Amino acid sequence: MTHSPDTETWAITGAAGRIGTTLRAGLSGKVAGLVLIDRREVSDLRSGETAVLADLADPLALRDALDGVDGVIHLAAIADEADFHDLAEVNIVGTWHLLEAARQAGVTRVVYASTGRTIGMYDVSVTVTTEMATRPDGLYAVSKVAGEALCRLYADKFGFTATCLRIGAFKAAPQDDRDLSVWLSPEDAVAAVLAGMAQDGPSFNVVLAYSDNEHSWVDLRGGRELGYSPQDNASDHLRGTPITQGRQAGALGDASFTLDRQRPFR
Repeated sequence: MTHSPDTETWAITGAAGRIGTTLRAGLSGKVAGLVLIDRREVSDLRSGETAVLADLADPLALRDALDGVDGVIHLAAIADEADFHDLAEVNIVGTWHLLEAARQAGVTRVVYASTGRTIGMYDVSVTVTTEMATRPDGLYAVSKVAGEALCRLYADKFGFTATCLRIGAFKAAPQDDRDLSVWLSPEDAVAAVLAGMAQDGPSFNVVLAYSDNEHSWVDLRGGRELGYSPQDNASDHLRGTPITQGRQAGALGDASFTLDRQRPFR
């Protein structure tokens, strides 16, 4: 059994961001309503949309914003490498605030925006599946692994339906050789979210949210079993040289990429 989002109202945290803006357009006509949650003002509201100013640091505001919705798509986060204290506060504690606010509001269906960087330290010669251990390429990715663990806890202990999307390189079009393997198109991003929204529960699932790239480093079969059928292929949009050596993270896996962003001990 799966749900039909076209009869439901869903909330989106981080709705003013790049992916949130894409989802607003992509979900138009596919859901009955959207509650757009962000600490920044969301402008140009469409029919069926409601905007709520709320921060992940304020669980009471989140609980109020989630009252009466059928599910929540959790995008809000620090979305790149940063000092670990900041990542922990926003991406880990903030995700717990969101999940606990949802539980208290009676909302038990969550689509969580994780990242493909949770597996970034695998070699490009390895085809990664969802059953394999995470190998985060930095502290941002560590914070997303922790978010996935929180989702699993809420599925196992509190009866949630939680789908974690390990999002690839989300861009309007592929831009470099690495994108030939890790690109996620806007259209496929919407499809991945819709597949997560349709899941019934209680259950916990992980989806490798990449487009159907000819030179992919991941196995998309698990996502297809859950209803995610990506249609785009980076090689149809970019002529380049596929990367055949090194870490899947590329330069993001270098030690300096993480260390240069940490505040010194006092």
